[in-house]
Amino acid sequence: MKTKRTGFSRVSYWVTAVIVVILALYIAIPVVRQVQSEYETETVNYITVTESGTTTGCIVRSEELLTSDRPHISYMIDNGEHISAGGTVALATQDQSDLDLAARAAEVETEITYVRSLLASLSNAADQTETESAIRATVARLSSAAAQTDAAGLDNAAVTLSSLLRGGEGSVTQKDLDDLQTELNDLRSAINTGNIVAAPAAGIFTSDADGWEGLKPDDLNGIEPEGVIALRDQNVQVGSNVIGKLVTDATWYYAAVMSQQDAARLKVGGETSLDFGYRNSSSVRAVVQSISQPTAKGEVAVVFRCTSALAETLSLRESEAEVVFQTYSGLKVPKRAVHVEGGKTVVYAVSAGVMELKTVEILYEGEDFYLVAAENEGGSLRAENEVIVSGRNLGDGNVVN
Repeated sequence: MKTKRTGFSRVSYWVTAVIVVILALYIAIPVVRQVQSEYETETVNYITVTESGTTTGCIVRSEELLTSDRPHISYMIDNGEHISAGGTVALATQDQSDLDLAARAAEVETEITYVRSLLASLSNAADQTETESAIRATVARLSSAAAQTDAAGLDNAAVTLSSLLRGGEGSVTQKDLDDLQTELNDLRSAINTGNIVAAPAAGIFTSDADGWEGLKPDDLNGIEPEGVIALRDQNVQVGSNVIGKLVTDATWYYAAVMSQQDAARLKVGGETSLDFGYRNSSSVRAVVQSISQPTAKGEVAVVFRCTSALAETLSLRESEAEVVFQTYSGLKVPKRAVHVEGGKTVVYAVSAGVMELKTVEILYEGEDFYLVAAENEGGSLRAENEVIVSGRNLGDGNVVN
């Protein structure tokens, strides 16, 4: 009986020991986890913050209407395309026959380009190196024309490339080229040149007219908020004989009504940017041309001068825009990670388990973060650094347990 009790005691002892160890681990694990999670960190990122406000205004350009009393119009250039003074904008005819002649003339011009390229490739067929070089050069021309949306250059490059790739396939002669040139001359002679609508000045063409073409940049001199609102009333019905317009100056203006408080963040002569949203794919750089005196309601008229994105904004007139007041770029740091010590603004970064004190300069304050300057000096805070958001015993050189 004594032996059995002794055995039972030994079993009980080991069972008890195991239970004690398990309980100890159960208690210890949360403690370890607590120690390991005692320091909360966040990664620093480089970002840009923009402060802006929305306004509504009117775009004013130097514009000239193009008219024709003939019923049939065939445009020779595309919307947004630049044209020189005297260049052909469109062919306006009394009947369809002249338009058919013009269409055929355009086809013959393309055929002439093709035949010339084909004859050139035939004459150089023996020189494979020269042909390959010509193909590469033509591909470069094709890419350039596509990037610049040059329709004529695109057509010519495509025709040349086609003939080069065919390597002289088919039979064409100089007589074929001469016959095409004769046909083109006959077509041009048959077309009544009096039907051509020429550009009275150099500019950007668009076939869209909206009735505000009477507005001129000079109308914005000394304009008040009431004047900006009155611009909307200067719209007139577009005549049936209007076939489009030319914008004759690359500089255009955006006049808007803003609160005095928002306008105070702008400076006459200062640069900003205007974002017209989905109606324009990118923001437009602008210079503040003028800011009027405030009204009793605290409103001012602001005129912005723009020299880019003219072709992209041709369809805009009355439009809402986002006006950028200030842009800040720097390192985004949580507010909880920033401290003031010894009169300096600092954060504690973690490197290889050791705290590093880093002085920072605050550029911008957000709701729960600061934007601090990104410095190039060694030891400065940098993007991708880990900063301590919460923890104990903060100090330069201290070990993160």
